[in-house]
Amino acid sequence: MRPSLLIRGQWGLGDNIFARPIVRACVAKYDVWLETPWPELFEDLPIRFVAANRDLRTQMRNVARQSPARWSTPPNGIREIRLGYGHAELARGSIVAALERQVAAIGVPLSAPSWDLPDMGAPLVLADRPIALVRPVTVRSEWRNEARNPRPEYVAAIARELTATHHVVVVADLQDGREWLEGVLPPHNQAFLRGELVVRELLALVGAADVVVGGVGWIVPAAIALGRRAFVIHGGHGGHNARQIITDPRMNLSRIGFATPRELCKCTDKLHQCDKSIPDLAAQWAAFCSRVGLNSLTPAPSAA
Repeated sequence: MRPSLLIRGQWGLGDNIFARPIVRACVAKYDVWLETPWPELFEDLPIRFVAANRDLRTQMRNVARQSPARWSTPPNGIREIRLGYGHAELARGSIVAALERQVAAIGVPLSAPSWDLPDMGAPLVLADRPIALVRPVTVRSEWRNEARNPRPEYVAAIARELTATHHVVVVADLQDGREWLEGVLPPHNQAFLRGELVVRELLALVGAADVVVGGVGWIVPAAIALGRRAFVIHGGHGGHNARQIITDPRMNLSRIGFATPRELCKCTDKLHQCDKSIPDLAAQWAAFCSRVGLNSLTPAPSAA
C-alpha cells in the first residue's frame, strides 16, 4: 500500500496549471488528496479533492459550483505539504523550481515534466474568423498588483489590429469594488466581462484561440499547456514576473512571445511606479507574428 499525502495547493488559476506536473509526480509515489478550488484542472489524475474556504471571490465561486460528492476528507495523521512560493523562493529562481524543491523534500523527483490540461470540451464561441482572446488590464482588491500590469494602451493597440483579421474576444471577471479595469476596454467583437465563463469554458476558449494577448497572469501557463500562440506584454514587478521566473526551461515556449520594456523593472513592490514603456512594441509584435506564423496585416502602433 502506498503512503498517503495531502497537498495543500495554491489558489491562483495559473499557479494550479504550473503545479500539474508537480501533482502528477506525487501521484506516482503517493495516494494524493489535493486541496484546490480548481478540481477541473486535475480530474484526469487519480486523486481526491479537498474543499477549503478562503476569502477569494472567483475561487470560492468555483468551489460552490462543485457537487458535494466532488470533495473528500483526508484521513487523520496524513502526511501534508503546502505548495507555494514567496519573495524568498523567487529570489532563488523560478516558480516551477520553487515548487520542485518542495516535493523533492519528500522524495518526489520531477523528471521530464510536461504542462498540459484535461480536455475542456468545445468552446462556446463560434466565429467565421480565427479567435483572438484578449485579457484586458484589471486591478483586483484581493491582490493588488498595479506594478505587474502592462500599460493598457499596449493591449488595446494589439487588440485593435487583431480586429481586422480575427474575432476578438475580451474576457474578465469585473465586479464593482472587487475588480475593475485599468484604462479603457480593448477593441473587441465579443466580451465576457463579468465572469460569465466557468473555468472549463474559459480554458476551452483558450484552447480554441488562434492567439492569446494580455499581461502576465494565468494566460501564460494556460497558453503553454494548451499549445496556443500567446503575446504576453510585460509591465513591471520583474523581481517576481520576469520571463525566467514565470517560465521553466523545460517548457515549450516556441509559440510564446514576450513584449518587454526597454528595461524591465526588477522591483518586488506590487505598487511600485515602474517604467513600463515599450517604444518598439510594433517591432516586437511584428517579430512575434513572423516567428509563429500569425496572420497580421500591419504592425500595431506603439501607443507610446
